[in-house]
Amino acid sequence: MRTAARVTVPLVVGVILAGGAAFARATREPAALPPLAVETLNPPAEIDLPAQIVASGDSRTTFSLGAPVEGEQHGDLLTVQLAPLPDWSSFGVVQPPQTDGLGSLEDFTDWQRRHPEDSQLVGDPVVEHSALGVAVRKDLSMNAKLTITQWAVEHDDGLYLVEWTHRPDDETWRPTVEAMIASWRWG
Repeated sequence: MRTAARVTVPLVVGVILAGGAAFARATREPAALPPLAVETLNPPAEIDLPAQIVASGDSRTTFSLGAPVEGEQHGDLLTVQLAPLPDWSSFGVVQPPQTDGLGSLEDFTDWQRRHPEDSQLVGDPVVEHSALGVAVRKDLSMNAKLTITQWAVEHDDGLYLVEWTHRPDDETWRPTVEAMIASWRWG
């Protein structure tokens, strides 16, 4: 009986210590991520944006921007088709529902950085100052033929995702997209 106690007690203590260590790992704050680089959007001034688009997000916060063509709003999604297939490129704005659990810009960015496989994040995000306000810009690789350059911005307690969908190797529309962002006005 003494032999069984000598084996059982250390085993039980080991299980308790292992469980305590697992609990401590699961409940501790994650390690701090390195700070993001900061840039200021500086698009070329000569881009023509003849269409004036006025739209709104889920919170009914309105925004407006210039675009090369008219856009379409379906519910909370605004899209502007920049180029048809095969050079497909589009610009979109959506305010994800709060029920998506995205939370604040900081929480959303932290999640994307800590889960690059799930968020499809490529490279390091950049904090970008523009007419949007302070946004976090990053590239998301959807597949070998499709990249989304995303600007996530918080405004009036809502998260907005401004997205440019394009081929990974095609930067043709970047100056236009940047000019569209520079023309942005809230309210």
